[in-house]
Amino acid sequence: MLKDSKAAKPVKVKRADLERRLAEVEQQFVELWGDMSSWWGVSRTMAEIHGLLFISGEALSAEDIQARLGISRGNVSMNIRTLVEWGLVRRVRKRGDRRDYYESLADVWEMFTLLAAQRKRREIDPVLRTLHHCRDSLTPAALGPHSADPRARQHFQRVEDMLSFLTLMERLAERFFTSHRGIQAAVELLVGPRHWDAPDQTSS
Repeated sequence: MLKDSKAAKPVKVKRADLERRLAEVEQQFVELWGDMSSWWGVSRTMAEIHGLLFISGEALSAEDIQARLGISRGNVSMNIRTLVEWGLVRRVRKRGDRRDYYESLADVWEMFTLLAAQRKRREIDPVLRTLHHCRDSLTPAALGPHSADPRARQHFQRVEDMLSFLTLMERLAERFFTSHRGIQAAVELLVGPRHWDAPDQTSS
C-alpha cells in the first residue's frame, strides 16, 4: 500500500480545549477504574482514588482527592491508608506544606503485581486453608475405620483433587507474580519475547 505523500497538518488546539480534553479523559479513566474495581477485589471508591492518582500523575492531598471525586474526607483517609499499605500509593511531602500528599506507582507491571498479590492473600489463601482443614477431617487419622466409607472416600478424593489443583496454581502464581519481572516472563511464554513492547516507530 502506498503511503500518503502529504504530511499531516498539525492540529491547532487552544489551551482551554486542551484542559477540557484532559479533564474528560481523566474523568473517563477514573470511572473505568471504578467499574473495574471488582476485578481487583476492592471497593469502587478505592479504585477511583487510585485511578485518579495514576492518570493525573500528580501528588495530591486528601483535600484535593476529596474535591475532585466528591467523596467524604473520612472515605478518602480510609482508602488511602489501605493503598499506602499495599504499596500502590506512597506518601510524599512538599516543601513549605505540612499536609501529606499521595502519588501512585507509575510502573504498570509493578502495580498489577501488587494487586495480584493482595487478591491472592485475601481470596486464595483462605480457600486453601479451608480445603486443608476439610481434607484433614477426612483422613484415617481423623475418621479411623470410617475413612473406608464410600462417601468419606469420595469426599476426600474430591477435596484432594481441588486442593492439588489450587496448590499448583498457587505455585505458578508464586513463580510468575511475585515480581513484575515474573509477569513479564509469563507474557513471554504466552506471546513471545518482548511482544508487549510498543512497536518500533522508525521506518525500515
